[in-house]
Amino acid sequence: MLSRLNRWALRHIGRDWLDYVASNTMTDFNRRWNDFIWTYDLQAIVVGIQDEAPDVKTITLMPNQLWKCMEPGQYIALNATINGEAVSRYYSLSPMEDDCFTITVKRVKGGKLSNWVHNELQPGMVVGIGQPQGHFCYRQQSKILFICAGAGITPCYSMLKSLLSYHIRPDLAMYAQFGSAQDVIFKDTLQRWRSEGLNLVKALSRPTPEDKASGRYAPTLDVSNIDTLLPDFRERDIYLCGPQGFMDKVVNILKEKGYDLGKLDSERFVAHEIKPLTPADFKAAQAEIYFRHLDRRVQLTEADQGLSLMQIAERHHVPIETGCRQGMCGTCKLILREGDVVGNMLGNAVYLCTAFPASNKLVLDA
Repeated sequence: MLSRLNRWALRHIGRDWLDYVASNTMTDFNRRWNDFIWTYDLQAIVVGIQDEAPDVKTITLMPNQLWKCMEPGQYIALNATINGEAVSRYYSLSPMEDDCFTITVKRVKGGKLSNWVHNELQPGMVVGIGQPQGHFCYRQQSKILFICAGAGITPCYSMLKSLLSYHIRPDLAMYAQFGSAQDVIFKDTLQRWRSEGLNLVKALSRPTPEDKASGRYAPTLDVSNIDTLLPDFRERDIYLCGPQGFMDKVVNILKEKGYDLGKLDSERFVAHEIKPLTPADFKAAQAEIYFRHLDRRVQLTEADQGLSLMQIAERHHVPIETGCRQGMCGTCKLILREGDVVGNMLGNAVYLCTAFPASNKLVLDA
């Protein structure tokens, strides 16, 4: 009953008015009666659950009045307490529709939260969420190519869905790769978009004999076929998302083909862990980092030994944007113009929170 009441209130009263009313009537009684509205915590009601593919579910969520605005391509933290342990994972958002958004969750072997979502989550349940974050968003380019694989399609799908609703839209293309035909996520929508004229290439890395016989799928991307599958890729800004091995392969293909990696944006789903170089291999006290976009030079000291580029920037009061601090969201990402680093890189993009200096001179730029 309360779930239906909350959904009615959000749709018909609106989040701004609910926020005003709840914040001015925050009593213990009200919080006990309805802790979805009378709360200081951002939460969401599970409105629906849909099977997308084997071990992939799309969850429709309606957030409470504390929700802020979002941009397609951003992500949220989904929070749950599982066997007494607080667990959070990040999932990309779809554009808002009817005051709801969706996240798509792939079951991960041994993954606490993804298995809880698949096994326990039901419509009507309330879950904790974080505010939208991330910079993997459309930046007003005129020609765009989305390259994605598996669950990495979710932020690209979100941006594409939003852009297709524009009256005047950019030139759009997508390459989407999955295991087999049964693994295709958002299958019906992708097919509809293609029939409506979207430049869409679907490829399978593990096609069945039936998949091959259908003739509906392209071979997977490599150096020999990229000019055939994506003939104008050099002219497009590329958004890349997928498993690490897939993204590394795509970057290597683009490098070999002379693509300008400054036009590449990417998002990761897995935290990146790399250890810094030891003093025997790299002495921080001999190094300098130049943040060209800020015109700031930092002379490193012995105290900077073993610190990430993000930690070094913060220690020397260089204003760098931060996000997840796990090498996933790309908020701290800068372009390496000169020098060497070890750790989290994709092309010439350096994720400062999980990368470390490896040469006596570094030049970083936005």
